[in-house]
Amino acid sequence: MRASGNHVQVVEVVPPGGDAIIIANVYDQGVGSEAVRPAQQAAWREITRHRRVIIAGDMNAHSKMWNPRATRPRNHTFWERLIEEENLFVWNTEEATRIGPGAMNHSIIDLTLSSPNMELNWCLLGEEATGSDHELIVWEVLGTPSMSTNTSTEMTGWDISGWDSTKEEDEEGRRKAEERRQKARECYVGMVKRSPILTDESTEEEVVRAAGEIREAMTATLDQHARKKRWCSRSKPWWNPNLKELRKELGRARRKWRVAGISRVQAARREFRRAIRKAKRDCWNRFLQEADGNKVWTAARYTTPRIDKTGQGLVREDGSVAEGHWEREQAILQAHFPKGPPGQFAPAEGGRAFERVDGQLVGSLLKAAANASAPEDDRISAVTP
Repeated sequence: MRASGNHVQVVEVVPPGGDAIIIANVYDQGVGSEAVRPAQQAAWREITRHRRVIIAGDMNAHSKMWNPRATRPRNHTFWERLIEEENLFVWNTEEATRIGPGAMNHSIIDLTLSSPNMELNWCLLGEEATGSDHELIVWEVLGTPSMSTNTSTEMTGWDISGWDSTKEEDEEGRRKAEERRQKARECYVGMVKRSPILTDESTEEEVVRAAGEIREAMTATLDQHARKKRWCSRSKPWWNPNLKELRKELGRARRKWRVAGISRVQAARREFRRAIRKAKRDCWNRFLQEADGNKVWTAARYTTPRIDKTGQGLVREDGSVAEGHWEREQAILQAHFPKGPPGQFAPAEGGRAFERVDGQLVGSLLKAAANASAPEDDRISAVTP
């Protein structure tokens, strides 16, 4: 990456039980023609030759390939060519990723690209206040274990789709799938060899023990060679193979929009969104029909209106952003309780009547008071010496 400096950062992530993922972080910024932009001088052929690749960052490029509302393409040639030649999938939706002060155009310049065999959960958090004119983008690689704080620790099963070579599109993928399947088979066979062979004369205890050993062998093999499934806050139980095919069709339409026209992209996107709405509706209705026990009350959590606790950043009159609890308090006090203008007010001088009070005056007053005038149980006697 020497030719690109720090404009492209590439890391390799190897999830447990999965293939390596190459992630490239991009900041495509330069002055002059596209040929001298440092990010575009990186070894992209070397990066994209890997089986699983994710490219994300600020490309500073405008194109109808990922933004149908773009009015004037700019700095788009390199990225359009890379997407078409490497068959990359664009995960961006039609949501703007940059909203600058006084911006009049719909800008999508922060892109998330991946290999066609990658599954991402992509979303744009427009309500998060970051202090930047770029929106916050969150994406997650599906099919890999994640132990974040919002991920359930309860395992719901195993994903063995990586063992099926018929689902792979290229020869390399089929070879790796067959290798994983063979390793899992050898692991299982090695464990069950220790189990006793059952015959017609086997007792009930021997059958129960053999069944338990086989179950333990299967569980150990899956734990070692398959990905564990866990639900998280961004899981998609409504996803199905039909949506996957429609998303591929949308990616193909985006890459070939110059030949087929933008109308094909719009039609593919419309069909994809319609299928997503139907899949969500069917998944929800199926959950309501099959729910039992405490799961019945789960619907209340999703149908009861929620209070939005997310707030925008506090901006002072001078344009600075208040950070931290103390700064926000001071900003609110200054805005709603400003200091008044200076005045000439001075408190009036107190009187001197108290100087006339002495013991003789107090005694005469107590003498003049009747015994019945003493307030309740204060024990004050009206008799003075």
